Amino acid sequence: MQSKAKKILVLFVEPMLYGFDLIREVYEKTEHKYQYVFCDTGLTGKDNLELPKGAIVCSGCTQQRQKQIKSIFDSFSPDFAIINGYVGTEQVAAIKYCQKHGIRYAIESDTPLHVPESKIKALLKKVYLRRLLSNKYCYGFPGGTLQKENLVYYGIKEENCYTMPMSVSSDRLLEVKDSLPIKEDIKEQYGILDKKVFLFVGRLEPVKNATVLINAFNEIKKDEPNISLVILGDGSQKKTLEALVETKNIEDVHFMGYVTFPKIVEFYKMADVFVLPSTHEPWGLVVNEAMIMGLPVIVSSKVGCRKDLILEGENGEVFEDDNQEMLQEKMKDILRKDLDIYSENSIKRIDQWNFEFYLRQFTGAICDE
Repeated sequence: MQSKAKKILVLFVEPMLYGFDLIREVYEKTEHKYQYVFCDTGLTGKDNLELPKGAIVCSGCTQQRQKQIKSIFDSFSPDFAIINGYVGTEQVAAIKYCQKHGIRYAIESDTPLHVPESKIKALLKKVYLRRLLSNKYCYGFPGGTLQKENLVYYGIKEENCYTMPMSVSSDRLLEVKDSLPIKEDIKEQYGILDKKVFLFVGRLEPVKNATVLINAFNEIKKDEPNISLVILGDGSQKKTLEALVETKNIEDVHFMGYVTFPKIVEFYKMADVFVLPSTHEPWGLVVNEAMIMGLPVIVSSKVGCRKDLILEGENGEVFEDDNQEMLQEKMKDILRKDLDIYSENSIKRIDQWNFEFYLRQFTGAICDE
């Protein structure tokens, strides 16, 4: 049953393709009226995206941003607010406004549960977050299983949690894929024909741990000469990683720099296996992208999508965080598998984790009064 049209305020952290996919694939398919608010115009990405019509961007010092949030709420008078995250200045201001004025609000989060090792820090965090989240007006929109555990642990009632699957637009990716040459022709363009390609996509920063991937690749390259590693991304570690490859004289490692959509689809289509070895990754939307493109995936035990997207031995593998030997074994093992079957399983798995599912969940949550 379609809910009565409501006024919904959505607070985003920054403009990202994921958020724009969400607007197009979910919000615009409902009858509700939306006000989009962004905390900043850009923090991490380089996609140079055009903001939705009527969107508002916060600016100024902390006090000014708090006043802007209050003013936006006063002017729009939403029936429901969707707040991405719960720790920033704008997010806290929005939560407190909703609590004060009796407005239902949902925390949308890609953050898995993490309890600090220090008992004092763990207690302080729990007390603080429960004041924000343990409220009759508060709902949870976790991106997946581990994210739901986090929101429930910090005070949102389980019955008020609706999984809103972290997703990207398959149509957007597949439209580009279909326009490209076949896999072998793309490989030939980059001089890596007749090689199995491992692909990494991410910032070249310590948290992404490309170092362990390069070292693991170097070891298995000794027994598997017909493999290649393609690295997409830029960051503070780029020169260090390039020096590592040069010092160890590792062949067939290709640094391609920062690549945005739609060019990035070319590399997904060329690849045979996707690897994300992060030491901390709240979700990992690049895994969604890789699976939409039909890639087997290998991720570390710190990647937040692992419980929802990775079926070990069927469409991918999970290795212990920063364990190079285990990563090597997983990479070697997957080369011996039927990659076509893994590819089919990735496509089937991600086809269940999409914006159609999100829209159904979203409609149910908005109707829940």
